[in-house]
Amino acid sequence: MAKAAKKKSKTTKKKSARVVAKPKAATRSAKTAKKPAPKKKKAAAVRKIDPLNRKAYRSVTPMLAVANVRESMDFYKSAFGFTAQGVMETPGGVVHAELVLRDMKVMLSPEAPSQGSLSAKSIGNTPVTLYVLVDDVDAAFAGAVAAGGRVLMPVADMFWGDRCCMVADPDGNKWMLATHKSEPTEAQMAEAMRQQAQSAGPRSPETDIADS
Repeated sequence: MAKAAKKKSKTTKKKSARVVAKPKAATRSAKTAKKPAPKKKKAAAVRKIDPLNRKAYRSVTPMLAVANVRESMDFYKSAFGFTAQGVMETPGGVVHAELVLRDMKVMLSPEAPSQGSLSAKSIGNTPVTLYVLVDDVDAAFAGAVAAGGRVLMPVADMFWGDRCCMVADPDGNKWMLATHKSEPTEAQMAEAMRQQAQSAGPRSPETDIADS
């Protein structure tokens, strides 16, 4: 009986040992399962390019062909208050320049007759007039003329509510400077236009040619 009891005791111990061994294996298995997967390296963010380049330009930017880019830059700075933003210089001279006036930008490039790029002066006229709003048109007109601008129209109040003048730069480009003075109704504009036409009198072909 004693021997049988001993055998039972040994058997129980073995079973107990086997029972205890199972949780250890399960713990190891759980630890292995809980190991986090290695983190993937984040790809470098691709810089998005704005196809309209709104940071640098507006919807429309005038590009003017001029006889001498440096001289034209100096005129625009002294006559209209532009500031130079960038100049592209090559051994052959300046091939591109950009000037800024508030939110307006103008590009300049040298004449290239072989490529059909001529200044307004070389062509003899221009169908384009650049309309620029300024704080004080009378002062701006005086400054533009002092800088070398040619008077095309003296300062006058216009029927649409702006006080305007027009000058040509040394390259023949036309600049109309204006200060917004009033906001008339359509009826007031029509009456002001009628009075302006009456005071101007009839125009002859000779007058039109002289003005151009």
